[in-house]
Amino acid sequence: MTDDQEPESFMDYWNAVDAALMKHFGIDTSDAGIEPDMLAGAQEENQTPEDFALWFGEKYGLKTLSEFKARGGQA
Repeated sequence: MTDDQEPESFMDYWNAVDAALMKHFGIDTSDAGIEPDMLAGAQEENQTPEDFALWFGEKYGLKTLSEFKARGGQA
């Protein structure tokens, strides 16, 4: 972000995290039980939505959709 850009709104950030989670894991923040304060903290720490989604998936041992598909759709 450059100095002349406004920061991303919280709802835009939340929607971007939902999109990243869906892209990688096929779930959204509601499915994952992610609370708004966790998202707010990540945004304040300047984590990108993509980085947050990947961190969350790693922390909770989620398999990516590509890993799931590589195993023939079996867990």
